[in-house]
Amino acid sequence: MRRAVAEAKVAKLAEGTSGRWNDHRQSIAVGQKRLFDLQSLGDVLDDNLYIVPGKFGAGGAGTTWPVGSAEEVARSLKRYRDLGITKFILSDTPYLTEIVRQRKDLLPLLNPGIR
Repeated sequence: MRRAVAEAKVAKLAEGTSGRWNDHRQSIAVGQKRLFDLQSLGDVLDDNLYIVPGKFGAGGAGTTWPVGSAEEVARSLKRYRDLGITKFILSDTPYLTEIVRQRKDLLPLLNPGIR
């Protein structure tokens, strides 16, 4: 997703107008705690891993979003793949719109055989 879109979504989380999942802060899994700890390093980790949503209530898997152009996100995902990561959950709302966008813009960059 583009950074401006991510920032707009986080603004809605901060206002409490986009739903809030505050219960995740009461019982924090180790991985979730690590993500909260990383927030002191800034809003974006690596080149485009946006971690701000967790500050305003987007807990669990929704705490990080890859932001940038399709080319930037693909470049980051390829680096993660080179490190041995084999599975990614790339989900956003509205789901159908996001699936279509990823299929059209992102997947062909990750696998040139996809048209």
